[in-house]
Amino acid sequence: MDYFNYLYQHEDILMYLRFHPKWYKILYYDENMFQTFLNIAKKDLKIRMVDKLDKFNQNVSYLKLLKGFLKKDE
Repeated sequence: MDYFNYLYQHEDILMYLRFHPKWYKILYYDENMFQTFLNIAKKDLKIRMVDKLDKFNQNVSYLKLLKGFLKKDE
């Protein structure tokens, strides 16, 4: 079970596993499902690169909106 090292280095993924115990059974019987587990966990936790880019774009939009409000006040 080589994936335990990875889990203990990434506490957010470990907490996801603890809140979704069905994955304990799946990973116990089939270690090859670990990559599938990681993909699902990252999608649910929104820690994929796509999610980070979306969050960045949203923050830029908020800054533009704030800038527009500040210009109106001047």
